Amino acid sequence: MKSPWVPIFYHKEEGKNYFYNLNEKRVVEGNYSTQGTFLTLLSGMVGVILYALFGSVIIKMSINHLVFLSIILGIAISIFLVIIIDYFSKKSVFGEGAPVEKISLYFAEGEKQFKKNMRLSFYTLLLAIGSTLVLYISDGEAILFFATALFWMLPIPLFVLQRPFKRKKMYALYKKNQLPIENGEL
Repeated sequence: MKSPWVPIFYHKEEGKNYFYNLNEKRVVEGNYSTQGTFLTLLSGMVGVILYALFGSVIIKMSINHLVFLSIILGIAISIFLVIIIDYFSKKSVFGEGAPVEKISLYFAEGEKQFKKNMRLSFYTLLLAIGSTLVLYISDGEAILFFATALFWMLPIPLFVLQRPFKRKKMYALYKKNQLPIENGEL
């Protein structure tokens, strides 16, 4: 990813995400809209429609090819999503700096969230593997094909969008007071 924005902390109560800009060396805040609720409802509706349409359909393809195609489809879509998100995040501009007195709190809480999100990425990978096994022992049901593709779409964006290597290094530098922050003290 080429975006200069590295997530630090998501403040649920404020609905704000705090980022560290690698180029400008400052901590800024970003707001989220309520589109997430709409997207959740839309994805649930699409899931119900897919189940109604393909719930009892059996795909006439060898199970090995079906499993492989499902995994490749899920991974390809997730890589496409990461590329699109990175493209738009490079163009994002956050103007308002984070309050200096709260930056240490954001780094401390952000590190806890980061560890939780990494565990979640691992669990979604296990879920994808489990779904693949269920698809493999099934009769090639279409709904399991789509579910497996969906489960393979989850771990890659969850992992990659966390920017784990840069983020972990950034937290370590902050603990050692070696991370330059130009909108406040070190």
